[in-house]
Amino acid sequence: MMPTRSILHLITRLPIGGAERLLLGILRNLDSSEFKSIVCCIQDRGELASEVEAMDIPVITLNLMRKGGYDWAVVPRLREIIRGLHIDLVHTHLYHANMYGRLAALIEGVATIASVHNTYNRRKWHRHLINRWLVRKTFVVTAGSEDVERDLLTVDKLPRSKVLRLPNSIDLSRVETSKSKIDARMRFGFRESDFIIGTVGRLEEQKGHIFLLKAFHNLRRRTDGRRLKLLIVGDGRLRSYLQEVSKHLGISEAVCFSGSIENLGEIYRAMDLFALPSLWEGLSLAMLEAMAAGLPVVVTEVGGARDVLGESQYGLLVPPGDPSALEISIGKFIDAPDYAFLMANAGRERVRLNYDVASLAGQIECLYRAALPR
Repeated sequence: MMPTRSILHLITRLPIGGAERLLLGILRNLDSSEFKSIVCCIQDRGELASEVEAMDIPVITLNLMRKGGYDWAVVPRLREIIRGLHIDLVHTHLYHANMYGRLAALIEGVATIASVHNTYNRRKWHRHLINRWLVRKTFVVTAGSEDVERDLLTVDKLPRSKVLRLPNSIDLSRVETSKSKIDARMRFGFRESDFIIGTVGRLEEQKGHIFLLKAFHNLRRRTDGRRLKLLIVGDGRLRSYLQEVSKHLGISEAVCFSGSIENLGEIYRAMDLFALPSLWEGLSLAMLEAMAAGLPVVVTEVGGARDVLGESQYGLLVPPGDPSALEISIGKFIDAPDYAFLMANAGRERVRLNYDVASLAGQIECLYRAALPR
């Protein structure tokens, strides 16, 4: 029997976000008899740390990287952890963890795998040079979508042999709930007769909420707006600004800003339609979750959305930053409930067959075995 190998999973912190939920799903499905997982947050813990600890996986917090620029204390601290806990492999997630973790592992002579979850929205030449240099001692860099893979190959100019596309996937059990639609809606003050358009994501520029608010405003003007409601799940720096925009547009009474909610099943059960207005993405877990929950989806064509939806076979694609296109596509589903039902069923089957995190964890286990010395 193979000895248990220690894997250090490094990430900046563990808020309720896509990359963080993906890591949670991977940890839940790794074979603990073969791989002993330890999670390290460079900054503070974040909301999901308690869920990691509930799996008997320790979470280490460094409380570093508090200011802009390079934090010279991170790499020495990580080296101490690698040595002290006899780490066999370091698996890093997101840019700063990918940089600091690989530097520390390189100095300690430990194998590394780096995971990249987002496309580049702004190009920073020093980051590309660092990634190009570090990849020489990285076993493999995994890309969460076809667009992420393309950035790694064409922008970072990484060798084809060092890049592997492993599409972001979801924990299917997390979108299930026993709650009825009526009960799920009561939590947000919605009625059974309301038509709920929902979205899930951090309230940051990337997620494009401003364009969804404008599209929703136009929808209410051209339809029976009294029954249309908008549920915005998530939190972030733009919350106050977006609430002010909704007041300015005269739709604040129809928009619910719920904040962050961990019970995903209840969130999606309350909705009739899911909209994702992001300006850039890797491959959105919220989109995959909504599809797995049986919702029709309208999604901006960024990141890996087309990989999943094809030529609008499993959901509708719209250009980013275009509230009119969002309005028209959402309206198609509102006006044709049978069409929405068929599209939602097709999307649910596609996600459940192709984007299950249990399958992804199995592929990652194979990478660990290949990267670790015999």
